[in-house]
Amino acid sequence: MSRTLRSCLVVLTVLGLLSFGASGGEADDKKVFRYADNGYANLDPAHASLYRLNDERLIVAMQECLTVLDPKTGKAKAGAAESWSASADRKTWTFKLRKDAKWSDGSPVTAQDFLRSWRRILDPFTASEWSWLFRSIQGCATITDNSARAEGFSLLRNYLRQLKRSNPNGIPGEDLNGALDETGVRPFLASIKKRSVKRMLKWSSDKQFPPEMTDKVIEELKKARKKHKNMWVDEYDAFGTAASGVHAPDKHTLVIKTEGDVPFFPELLARSAFAPLHKSYESKREQAFQAGDFVNNGPYMLKGRGAKPPENQPDKRITSVVELARNPHYSGPNKAPLDQILCFTDLTLQVAAADDLSKMEDMRQYMDGQLDWVYCTWPDEYPRKDRPRKKKKKSKKKPIDLRADIEALKGWAVRKAPRVIYLRFRCDKAPFNSKDARKAFALSMNRDRLAKMYWPAAQPAFRVVPPGIDGRVEGIACARPDGNASKAAFSAAGLKGDTWVELSFGESPGQGDVALALISGWKKSLGIEPGNRIESDSDVRNVLRAGGYQVMVTDFRGFVNDPYGFLAPLHSADADSGLGWADDAFDALLDAARDPDTALGNAEEWLEKVGPGMKGHLEGAKAGQAGRAKLRTEALAAAERRLLDEFVIVPLLFINEAVLIKPGVTGMGDADALKNPGFTGSLIHVTK
Repeated sequence: MSRTLRSCLVVLTVLGLLSFGASGGEADDKKVFRYADNGYANLDPAHASLYRLNDERLIVAMQECLTVLDPKTGKAKAGAAESWSASADRKTWTFKLRKDAKWSDGSPVTAQDFLRSWRRILDPFTASEWSWLFRSIQGCATITDNSARAEGFSLLRNYLRQLKRSNPNGIPGEDLNGALDETGVRPFLASIKKRSVKRMLKWSSDKQFPPEMTDKVIEELKKARKKHKNMWVDEYDAFGTAASGVHAPDKHTLVIKTEGDVPFFPELLARSAFAPLHKSYESKREQAFQAGDFVNNGPYMLKGRGAKPPENQPDKRITSVVELARNPHYSGPNKAPLDQILCFTDLTLQVAAADDLSKMEDMRQYMDGQLDWVYCTWPDEYPRKDRPRKKKKKSKKKPIDLRADIEALKGWAVRKAPRVIYLRFRCDKAPFNSKDARKAFALSMNRDRLAKMYWPAAQPAFRVVPPGIDGRVEGIACARPDGNASKAAFSAAGLKGDTWVELSFGESPGQGDVALALISGWKKSLGIEPGNRIESDSDVRNVLRAGGYQVMVTDFRGFVNDPYGFLAPLHSADADSGLGWADDAFDALLDAARDPDTALGNAEEWLEKVGPGMKGHLEGAKAGQAGRAKLRTEALAAAERRLLDEFVIVPLLFINEAVLIKPGVTGMGDADALKNPGFTGSLIHVTK
């Protein structure tokens, strides 16, 4: 099929989809919101994509959580819960559900609908990447952490058995350490105090690990697996009862106990992971969310969706649409102002030969007034920005600059996003188990050059917590680039030009360019040329947990509008931190930020870990709530400084996002709301 014919068919298909779901004549255009965002949407709260904000945007429009984020402020307001209150110590929250709340089939919304959904996400067999959001609730970390430990111990035990069968006279040390790295259990093994396990962790790669020692380790792993499995199973079985961190004393009340004082808790509960699940879908699992319609409790209900586009088949690529309609049974405070919302995904059909915006379907439809809002930041292929090649005679051909053409369209807007691109080192693997090695690479990079690789241009970052985050203490920054200091650290670490280093990076557009630019810079300044490896979005979590990298470019969007949301996932107790770095001071500071009582209860020991600089704040915390809040703020600031001073995380860039907004469209989100990482844009407040 020719490209021209294919383009015509796509245009006809899309024009047909624009009337998808309409009945009884043409709908009032002011009551229909049409927008485009890339990627087939996953509408399952347990499996929404971490990398596509549109998944969550659609879910929270259909599945009303206990709270909703205000599109003007980003703060929590009433959702399925009409009110909530916290105890004096701010560790117990009570949420009162609306008694008239109903699902789209007319059945009542109850507290059990929330418990059912949350149990599903916490179930290790669901394998939800969102289970970590529940760690603020008492007992949930016991489930997530111990299930991860039990799984890791089981993997390593099976691995050692295989290695022993292949090597009955002793496992080669190189294979043993490879097994430890691949299974990602090194951080977990620190809790096992047996001599055999301790020896294994320190075993040299050039020596054979004795078979009798292997048997002892396998036995210890069996015991540890059973212990940690029992811990998570017991806590999971108790979830939802009065003895657990959350229970429902009646149909319209949820009582939730938190791990310490969590000031952002109402905002956290607005995330799509905390959406309720109708009882009819309890056994259907994710299949329910692939259907063309399902039961919702939000302002909008799902009326239909298009087929999933075929993967890796650009010639067969189709436009998919998600159609939302006003839920007639909704009676809450966030009533839908529109009759219909149409979300077009996989709409962008950019080809290498595109030389004007009319060949980019989303741009063409926006210019024709058929789309009201287009997310522009991550198109499947970057809009071209060609320059004529140098020739003896000056070229008369006008350079193709589709980026500039898009930026010239009416409605173009650039928004600051709470997303940071940073470099992370695996600190328990050579060569980056040396601080000097990390320092050498960290001090040798040009952030200004990296920032230009993104569209729209990013801002150089020198810290982990982005600007605009509530509670962010100013005056914190990592060390600035310094060529001489970089080379001195390189030498001090004993590194040479032939030292093997591999830089990994994710699939998000721009990360590959950044990785290659870093490699080029390191080759020029340090005389070393690292290899590179791309990790799929679905594999990044497993690679981090297993420690299957040396240094990696990743992007991170904190889960709440608080510094804790950017730092807590790096705690050594978090199975997914992926750093292989355990620092008593860093962990103690984060523990105090989570719950000041951990510091107040054993002040002398805590100060010994974090240093005397926190003594005044600790004393102030004894005076009351204001002092406790100050201790929390300063503990988070000190934790970020510690992280940066040790060159464990090296911030590179703060990312901007771009959209096209049709004049007259409001409600998707103001600047104050957009600084909240948990706010992905509001469909339930959109008006035209």
